[in-house]
Amino acid sequence: MSLDGVVCSVVIPTYNAAHLIGQQLEALTVQEGAPSFEVVVADNKSTDDLAAVIESWQDRLPHLRVVDASRGQGVSVARNVGIEHASTDRILICDADDVVAPAWVRAFHQSLDDHTLVSGPAETVSLSGPSAGWVPIEQESTGLYQTWGGRTYGLGGNTAMRREVWEAVGGYDETFPAGAEEIDFAWRAWDLGYRFTYVPEALLHYRIRTDLKGVLRQQYNSGRGTATLYNKFRPAEVVPKSLPRRVHHELLLLKQFPWRGSGDARRMWLTLMAFEAGKLVEARRLDSPAP
Repeated sequence: MSLDGVVCSVVIPTYNAAHLIGQQLEALTVQEGAPSFEVVVADNKSTDDLAAVIESWQDRLPHLRVVDASRGQGVSVARNVGIEHASTDRILICDADDVVAPAWVRAFHQSLDDHTLVSGPAETVSLSGPSAGWVPIEQESTGLYQTWGGRTYGLGGNTAMRREVWEAVGGYDETFPAGAEEIDFAWRAWDLGYRFTYVPEALLHYRIRTDLKGVLRQQYNSGRGTATLYNKFRPAEVVPKSLPRRVHHELLLLKQFPWRGSGDARRMWLTLMAFEAGKLVEARRLDSPAP
Protein backbone atom coordinates (compact mmCIF):
# COMPACT_ATOMS: atom_id res chain seq x y z
CA MET A 1 0.00 0.00 0.00
CA SER A 2 1.19 3.51 -0.78
CA LEU A 3 0.84 7.09 0.34
CA ASP A 4 -2.60 7.96 1.78
CA GLY A 5 -3.95 4.52 0.99
CA VAL A 6 -3.33 4.80 -2.76
CA VAL A 7 -2.99 1.29 -4.20
CA CYS A 8 -2.56 1.86 -7.95
CA SER A 9 -1.16 4.50 -10.26
CA VAL A 10 -2.65 5.82 -13.50
CA VAL A 11 0.15 7.08 -15.75
CA ILE A 12 -0.72 9.49 -18.59
CA PRO A 13 2.10 10.39 -21.02
CA THR A 14 1.26 13.83 -22.38
CA TYR A 15 2.45 16.21 -25.07
CA ASN A 16 0.51 19.38 -25.92
CA ALA A 17 -2.83 17.83 -24.95
CA ALA A 18 -4.17 20.59 -22.72
CA HIS A 19 -7.21 20.90 -25.00
CA LEU A 20 -8.05 17.18 -24.70
CA ILE A 21 -6.81 15.85 -21.37
CA GLY A 22 -9.82 17.24 -19.51
CA GLN A 23 -12.02 14.54 -21.04
CA GLN A 24 -9.69 11.84 -19.73
CA LEU A 25 -9.46 13.44 -16.28
CA GLU A 26 -13.25 13.77 -16.17
CA ALA A 27 -13.52 10.05 -16.90
CA LEU A 28 -11.16 9.31 -14.04
CA THR A 29 -13.31 11.31 -11.60
CA VAL A 30 -16.32 9.05 -12.23
CA GLN A 31 -14.71 5.62 -11.88
CA GLU A 32 -17.09 3.08 -10.39
CA GLY A 33 -15.99 0.89 -7.50
CA ALA A 34 -12.35 1.91 -7.93
CA PRO A 35 -9.81 1.73 -5.12
CA SER A 36 -7.86 4.83 -4.16
CA PHE A 37 -5.56 5.70 -7.04
CA GLU A 38 -3.17 8.43 -8.06
CA VAL A 39 -2.85 10.06 -11.48
CA VAL A 40 0.65 10.84 -12.75
CA VAL A 41 0.73 13.08 -15.82
CA ALA A 42 4.15 12.78 -17.48
CA ASP A 43 4.69 16.05 -19.36
CA ASN A 44 6.86 15.40 -22.42
CA LYS A 45 7.98 18.98 -23.23
CA SER A 46 4.52 20.45 -23.70
CA THR A 47 4.37 24.06 -24.83
CA ASP A 48 0.67 24.64 -24.15
CA ASP A 49 -1.04 25.50 -20.87
CA LEU A 50 -1.04 21.92 -19.56
CA ALA A 51 0.10 22.94 -16.06
CA ALA A 52 -2.85 25.29 -15.61
CA VAL A 53 -5.30 22.69 -16.86
CA ILE A 54 -3.94 20.07 -14.46
CA GLU A 55 -4.12 22.50 -11.56
CA SER A 56 -7.80 23.14 -12.32
CA TRP A 57 -8.53 19.41 -11.81
CA GLN A 58 -6.67 18.84 -8.56
CA ASP A 59 -9.66 19.49 -6.34
CA ARG A 60 -11.55 16.69 -8.11
CA LEU A 61 -8.55 14.34 -8.35
CA PRO A 62 -6.64 14.91 -5.10
CA HIS A 63 -3.86 12.50 -6.04
CA LEU A 64 -3.21 14.16 -9.39
CA ARG A 65 0.27 15.50 -10.18
CA VAL A 66 2.50 16.42 -13.08
CA VAL A 67 6.06 15.11 -13.45
CA ASP A 68 8.72 16.41 -15.80
CA ALA A 69 9.32 13.99 -18.67
CA SER A 70 11.46 16.34 -20.77
CA ARG A 71 14.69 14.33 -20.77
CA GLY A 72 13.83 13.24 -24.35
CA GLN A 73 11.00 13.38 -26.82
CA GLY A 74 8.50 10.59 -27.34
CA VAL A 75 5.74 8.59 -25.74
CA SER A 76 8.18 5.92 -24.50
CA VAL A 77 10.15 8.53 -22.58
CA ALA A 78 6.98 9.88 -21.00
CA ARG A 79 5.69 6.43 -20.06
CA ASN A 80 8.99 5.48 -18.47
CA VAL A 81 9.23 8.71 -16.48
CA GLY A 82 5.63 8.43 -15.35
CA ILE A 83 6.20 4.87 -14.14
CA GLU A 84 9.44 5.86 -12.43
CA HIS A 85 7.53 8.49 -10.44
CA ALA A 86 4.50 6.30 -9.68
CA SER A 87 4.24 5.58 -5.95
CA THR A 88 2.70 2.09 -6.28
CA ASP A 89 3.55 -1.24 -7.87
CA ARG A 90 0.36 -1.40 -9.94
CA ILE A 91 0.70 0.70 -13.08
CA LEU A 92 -2.29 1.57 -15.30
CA ILE A 93 -1.43 3.38 -18.53
CA CYS A 94 -3.75 5.51 -20.66
CA ASP A 95 -3.24 8.43 -23.04
CA ALA A 96 -4.25 12.06 -22.67
CA ASP A 97 -6.41 12.15 -25.81
CA ASP A 98 -8.47 9.02 -25.07
CA VAL A 99 -11.24 8.34 -22.54
CA VAL A 100 -11.43 5.35 -20.19
CA ALA A 101 -14.74 3.70 -19.35
CA PRO A 102 -16.22 3.94 -15.82
CA ALA A 103 -15.06 0.44 -14.77
CA TRP A 104 -11.52 0.86 -16.15
CA VAL A 105 -9.54 1.39 -12.94
CA ARG A 106 -11.44 -1.25 -10.96
CA ALA A 107 -11.15 -3.85 -13.72
CA PHE A 108 -7.42 -3.40 -14.19
CA HIS A 109 -6.68 -3.20 -10.47
CA GLN A 110 -8.57 -6.42 -9.77
CA SER A 111 -6.99 -8.23 -12.72
CA LEU A 112 -3.52 -7.48 -11.34
CA ASP A 113 -4.35 -9.62 -8.31
CA ASP A 114 -3.88 -12.70 -10.51
CA HIS A 115 -1.97 -11.46 -13.56
CA THR A 116 1.14 -9.39 -14.18
CA LEU A 117 0.43 -7.84 -17.60
CA VAL A 118 -3.03 -7.00 -18.92
CA SER A 119 -4.90 -5.04 -21.56
CA GLY A 120 -8.49 -4.37 -22.53
CA PRO A 121 -10.68 -3.57 -25.53
CA ALA A 122 -10.75 -0.34 -27.47
CA GLU A 123 -13.50 1.22 -29.53
CA THR A 124 -12.79 3.96 -32.04
CA VAL A 125 -16.12 5.45 -33.14
CA SER A 126 -17.29 7.61 -30.22
CA LEU A 127 -14.26 9.94 -30.22
CA SER A 128 -13.22 9.68 -33.85
CA GLY A 129 -16.37 9.80 -35.93
CA PRO A 130 -15.85 9.14 -39.67
CA SER A 131 -12.08 8.72 -39.36
CA ALA A 132 -12.68 5.44 -37.52
CA GLY A 133 -13.48 4.00 -40.92
CA TRP A 134 -10.26 5.24 -42.53
CA VAL A 135 -7.85 2.93 -40.76
CA PRO A 136 -7.54 -0.86 -41.05
CA ILE A 137 -8.27 -1.62 -37.41
CA GLU A 138 -11.36 -2.96 -35.68
CA GLN A 139 -13.83 -0.31 -34.61
CA GLU A 140 -14.30 -2.32 -31.42
CA SER A 141 -11.72 -4.91 -30.49
CA THR A 142 -12.73 -8.22 -28.94
CA GLY A 143 -9.37 -9.58 -27.86
CA LEU A 144 -5.66 -8.99 -27.76
CA TYR A 145 -3.87 -7.88 -30.90
CA GLN A 146 -1.66 -10.42 -32.63
CA THR A 147 1.64 -10.12 -34.41
CA TRP A 148 4.00 -12.59 -36.08
CA GLY A 149 4.16 -16.06 -34.58
CA GLY A 150 0.97 -15.60 -32.59
CA ARG A 151 2.59 -13.23 -30.12
CA THR A 152 -0.03 -10.99 -28.53
CA TYR A 153 0.09 -7.45 -27.24
CA GLY A 154 -2.14 -4.79 -25.80
CA LEU A 155 -2.70 -1.24 -26.97
CA GLY A 156 -0.05 0.98 -25.38
CA GLY A 157 -2.66 3.40 -24.08
CA ASN A 158 -4.76 0.63 -22.52
CA THR A 159 -2.27 -1.45 -20.59
CA ALA A 160 -1.71 -2.29 -16.94
CA MET A 161 1.13 -4.16 -15.31
CA ARG A 162 2.89 -4.85 -12.08
CA ARG A 163 6.06 -2.83 -11.71
CA GLU A 164 8.13 -6.02 -11.78
CA VAL A 165 7.27 -6.47 -15.47
CA TRP A 166 8.42 -2.99 -16.44
CA GLU A 167 11.64 -3.44 -14.45
CA ALA A 168 12.39 -6.88 -15.88
CA VAL A 169 11.76 -5.75 -19.46
CA GLY A 170 13.85 -2.61 -18.99
CA GLY A 171 11.05 -0.16 -19.69
CA TYR A 172 9.85 1.09 -23.04
CA ASP A 173 12.59 1.50 -25.66
CA GLU A 174 13.06 5.25 -25.91
CA THR A 175 14.80 4.95 -29.30
CA PHE A 176 11.90 3.06 -30.89
CA PRO A 177 9.72 4.97 -33.40
CA ALA A 178 6.28 5.88 -32.14
CA GLY A 179 3.72 3.52 -33.58
CA ALA A 180 4.92 0.09 -32.50
CA GLU A 181 6.76 0.77 -29.26
CA GLU A 182 4.13 -1.17 -27.30
CA ILE A 183 4.69 -4.20 -29.56
CA ASP A 184 8.42 -4.01 -28.93
CA PHE A 185 7.72 -3.93 -25.18
CA ALA A 186 5.33 -6.88 -25.48
CA TRP A 187 7.86 -8.94 -27.46
CA ARG A 188 10.60 -8.35 -24.92
CA ALA A 189 8.16 -9.23 -22.13
CA TRP A 190 7.16 -12.37 -24.06
CA ASP A 191 10.78 -13.47 -24.28
CA LEU A 192 10.95 -13.22 -20.47
CA GLY A 193 7.83 -15.36 -20.05
CA TYR A 194 5.26 -12.60 -19.46
CA ARG A 195 1.98 -12.93 -21.34
CA PHE A 196 -0.82 -10.41 -21.77
CA THR A 197 -4.19 -11.28 -20.25
CA TYR A 198 -7.30 -9.77 -21.78
CA VAL A 199 -9.66 -7.87 -19.46
CA PRO A 200 -12.97 -7.24 -21.30
CA GLU A 201 -14.26 -4.78 -18.68
CA ALA A 202 -11.29 -2.39 -19.13
CA LEU A 203 -12.76 -0.54 -22.11
CA LEU A 204 -10.98 2.40 -23.69
CA HIS A 205 -12.51 4.94 -26.05
CA TYR A 206 -9.65 5.49 -28.49
CA ARG A 207 -9.24 8.67 -30.50
CA ILE A 208 -8.00 8.31 -34.05
CA ARG A 209 -6.83 11.59 -35.54
CA THR A 210 -9.88 13.28 -37.00
CA ASP A 211 -8.01 15.07 -39.79
CA LEU A 212 -6.63 13.09 -42.75
CA LYS A 213 -3.13 14.53 -42.38
CA GLY A 214 -2.96 13.37 -38.76
CA VAL A 215 -4.25 9.90 -39.65
CA LEU A 216 -1.68 9.54 -42.43
CA ARG A 217 1.13 10.60 -40.09
CA GLN A 218 -0.10 8.07 -37.51
CA GLN A 219 -0.11 5.26 -40.07
CA TYR A 220 3.27 6.29 -41.51
CA ASN A 221 4.77 6.06 -38.01
CA SER A 222 3.14 2.67 -37.52
CA GLY A 223 4.84 1.46 -40.70
CA ARG A 224 8.17 2.76 -39.45
CA GLY A 225 7.66 0.91 -36.19
CA THR A 226 6.82 -2.33 -37.99
CA ALA A 227 10.05 -2.16 -40.01
CA THR A 228 12.03 -1.44 -36.85
CA LEU A 229 10.36 -4.35 -35.08
CA TYR A 230 11.38 -6.75 -37.83
CA ASN A 231 14.92 -5.40 -37.94
CA LYS A 232 15.29 -5.81 -34.17
CA PHE A 233 13.86 -9.31 -33.78
CA ARG A 234 14.08 -10.89 -37.25
CA PRO A 235 11.36 -13.51 -36.55
CA ALA A 236 12.06 -16.69 -38.49
CA GLU A 237 8.45 -17.04 -39.64
CA VAL A 238 8.60 -13.74 -41.58
CA VAL A 239 10.15 -14.06 -45.04
CA PRO A 240 10.93 -10.60 -46.48
CA LYS A 241 9.80 -10.05 -50.04
CA SER A 242 12.41 -10.18 -52.78
CA LEU A 243 12.77 -7.03 -54.88
CA PRO A 244 10.54 -8.39 -57.69
CA ARG A 245 7.89 -9.49 -55.19
CA ARG A 246 8.12 -6.15 -53.39
CA VAL A 247 7.61 -4.22 -56.64
CA HIS A 248 4.69 -6.51 -57.53
CA HIS A 249 3.15 -5.95 -54.10
CA GLU A 250 3.40 -2.17 -54.35
CA LEU A 251 1.97 -2.16 -57.88
CA LEU A 252 -1.00 -4.20 -56.67
CA LEU A 253 -1.63 -1.66 -53.93
CA LEU A 254 -1.49 1.18 -56.44
CA LYS A 255 -3.94 -0.60 -58.71
CA GLN A 256 -6.38 -0.97 -55.80
CA PHE A 257 -7.07 2.76 -55.64
CA PRO A 258 -10.89 2.96 -55.40
CA TRP A 259 -11.56 5.29 -58.34
CA ARG A 260 -15.30 4.64 -58.09
CA GLY A 261 -15.37 4.26 -54.34
CA SER A 262 -16.52 6.66 -51.66
CA GLY A 263 -14.38 9.34 -50.08
CA ASP A 264 -13.91 7.13 -47.04
CA ALA A 265 -12.70 4.26 -49.26
CA ARG A 266 -10.12 6.54 -50.80
CA ARG A 267 -8.97 7.77 -47.41
CA MET A 268 -8.57 4.16 -46.23
CA TRP A 269 -6.46 3.43 -49.32
CA LEU A 270 -4.28 6.44 -48.48
CA THR A 271 -3.77 5.18 -44.92
CA LEU A 272 -2.64 1.80 -46.26
CA MET A 273 -0.17 3.53 -48.55
CA ALA A 274 1.09 5.72 -45.70
CA PHE A 275 1.75 2.60 -43.63
CA GLU A 276 3.56 0.97 -46.54
CA ALA A 277 5.63 4.10 -47.18
CA GLY A 278 6.68 4.32 -43.53
CA LYS A 279 7.70 0.67 -43.56
CA LEU A 280 9.80 1.03 -46.72
CA VAL A 281 11.45 4.31 -45.70
CA GLU A 282 12.45 2.98 -42.29
CA ALA A 283 13.68 -0.33 -43.71
CA ARG A 284 15.87 1.58 -46.13
CA ARG A 285 17.21 3.78 -43.33
CA LEU A 286 18.05 0.68 -41.27
CA ASP A 287 19.48 -1.12 -44.31
CA SER A 288 17.13 -3.98 -43.49
CA PRO A 289 14.62 -5.98 -45.56
CA ALA A 290 11.07 -4.70 -45.22
CA PRO A 291 8.62 -7.28 -43.81
